[in-house]
Amino acid sequence: MIFSFYACPRPAIYRSGFKCSKCNKSFTSKDIFLDLTVTSGTKEYSELKPARTELFRSPLVSFLYERGWRQNFNRSGFPGLDEEFQMAQDYFQPVAGGMLLDVSCGSGLFTRKFAKSGSYSAVIALDFSENMLRQCYEFIQQDDTLVNTNLALVRADISRLPFASCSIDAIHAGAAIHCWPSPSNAVSICPIFSHDTGDYNIVRKTILRYSDL
Repeated sequence: MIFSFYACPRPAIYRSGFKCSKCNKSFTSKDIFLDLTVTSGTKEYSELKPARTELFRSPLVSFLYERGWRQNFNRSGFPGLDEEFQMAQDYFQPVAGGMLLDVSCGSGLFTRKFAKSGSYSAVIALDFSENMLRQCYEFIQQDDTLVNTNLALVRADISRLPFASCSIDAIHAGAAIHCWPSPSNAVSICPIFSHDTGDYNIVRKTILRYSDL
């Protein structure tokens, strides 16, 4: 089951069900995604995120992302969705059949492609933006070819990835790293969750092995 890979996002704490046995924190699966942020279930909290992060939590930006926003990336030198996807697929070949995590998945452009490819045992669409995840769910619901895929939607903080050690085989981050509050911190903790295959991947405009960073 895909759920066996989740872990408490608080450092050095493991998960039992959806309630941490050490910190006693419960995580909710309300709405159409599983919320595994440290603020999950909290009614009042103070949280300061960079403007570039908050921008993508906007309902308007989330709605427009696949309706013209992402298409403009071509002007910045991105080769286009199909070529970007194929680049990732080629690089992920050594871990075919494993678990793929699509971080900062947005509206699920690449999530859906990865899921439909049949190359992975499961695909997890992860984003901090609630509205992006809702858009992702909407597009998934409209695609009948995704009915039988092992696909999950998760809200989480890139700096506190809620997964058990050695549980993820590949990570995709398409055109997203610049929006993270601390890219260097996020990249530095990513190998904790990866199998020791040497093919831990981060995709931005180009594809890099973690060992090359």
